[in-house]
Amino acid sequence: MIATRAGTVRDEKMLGRGDAEFFAAGRAPCVVAFHGFGGTAAELRPLLDRIAGRGFAVDAALLPGHGRRVEDLQDRTFREWANFGHDRASAARQRHGRVVLLGFSLGTLVAMQIAGERAEGLAGLVVLGNAITLAPSSRVPLGLIDRLGVRVPDLYLVKPKAGDLVDERAMGTLLSYDRHPLRSALEVYRAGREIRRVVQRIEAPMLILHGRRDRVCSWRNAPWLAAHVGSRDVSVRLFEHSGHVLACDGEWAAVADEVLAFLSRLA
Repeated sequence: MIATRAGTVRDEKMLGRGDAEFFAAGRAPCVVAFHGFGGTAAELRPLLDRIAGRGFAVDAALLPGHGRRVEDLQDRTFREWANFGHDRASAARQRHGRVVLLGFSLGTLVAMQIAGERAEGLAGLVVLGNAITLAPSSRVPLGLIDRLGVRVPDLYLVKPKAGDLVDERAMGTLLSYDRHPLRSALEVYRAGREIRRVVQRIEAPMLILHGRRDRVCSWRNAPWLAAHVGSRDVSVRLFEHSGHVLACDGEWAAVADEVLAFLSRLA
């Protein structure tokens, strides 16, 4: 369902429950995590808890426009998100010396933009459900709007549920907006196209994880990224029974095991 701004201001609500941000003191490398479009750190919380429990520092702040009112997100740009991510990574690097960037969905684009700049102190990169290419249900209409060059009206697409999960028992833990702003959704589409030209500059060790049953960003994004990234230290794993929000889906513990093994190798 499409909603106007007036209807959104009247009816909007947050879906799910949980902490919008997550921070933990600990040792290097500090994991700087970026959540997905319209979401919060709750999308990554089981994984972040495991990382913090292993003693690593964690910084998972809200991206601009997130976690408060969905109309705040409508006119945000990818450049704002990337600049914010760069600032968080720089601050973490000053505190801990070395950082690992961890992104989910939109957050993967932010992390890869930073990694493509070959920032000092970057120890590695983890991408979950990367958004290099969106599923046709989003990619086709957004691509048409982009090609037409028309001004997108102040409209919002109401979401049927908080996130794409195969095992929906965790649905109530996904703290997120109940709708997507169309203008900033177009920013995500355009950012994926731009990041496809950036990945060849990424040289840091990279772990690529994706759910085979992802209905938001196809699992085919994972092998494509592995084949085009500049790094020679790349690992890929597909999770056969997980959807888009794989850090909270039924195989989340195996996802966490992969990430922890990667971090331990870099520590």
